[in-house]
Amino acid sequence: MTPPYDADTAAALEVLGPPIGIFRVFARRPDRAHGMAGWGRYYLSRRCALSLRHRELLILRTTARCGAEYEWGVHVQVFAGKAGLTGEQVRSVTSGQPDDPCWTDPADRAVLRAADALDRDCDLSDADWAGLVTGVGEEGAIDALLICGWYRAISYVARATRLAPEPGAPLFAAPAG
Repeated sequence: MTPPYDADTAAALEVLGPPIGIFRVFARRPDRAHGMAGWGRYYLSRRCALSLRHRELLILRTTARCGAEYEWGVHVQVFAGKAGLTGEQVRSVTSGQPDDPCWTDPADRAVLRAADALDRDCDLSDADWAGLVTGVGEEGAIDALLICGWYRAISYVARATRLAPEPGAPLFAAPAG
């Protein structure tokens, strides 16, 4: 789908954000786009119970584990710097472990462990849940569960539709931070 857009599609894109590839996919059905917009506005805002940093760690880890290079690249390009992630941390969140030396904050490690467990088991152990709650609070932990599930679904769309990387977005082989 390329411009010019019909009025309904243009309105759908306006509520989603810039007309990047994945938003253009969602906007092909304006009702779907409008339904998704409220969810996205919450999770990509300061109203979310998680910090920007923890939200982005969850998104980057989930999209990397799903192999969704498109969505991972968009988030590295737009949010990694704002989240205070170093190049080493971007590399680690993509292909490293929660115990890598670049993760010195116990809350960061708890968030990464939770994303890994949710991807692997679709569940958290009692210890992982307790660690996550200690790190981000109970409401933050609930938001973490939802963000991981949401970005797993986003990853399905990005991969199955074979979205090409956005201009300037990094690829897994060359993460920037």
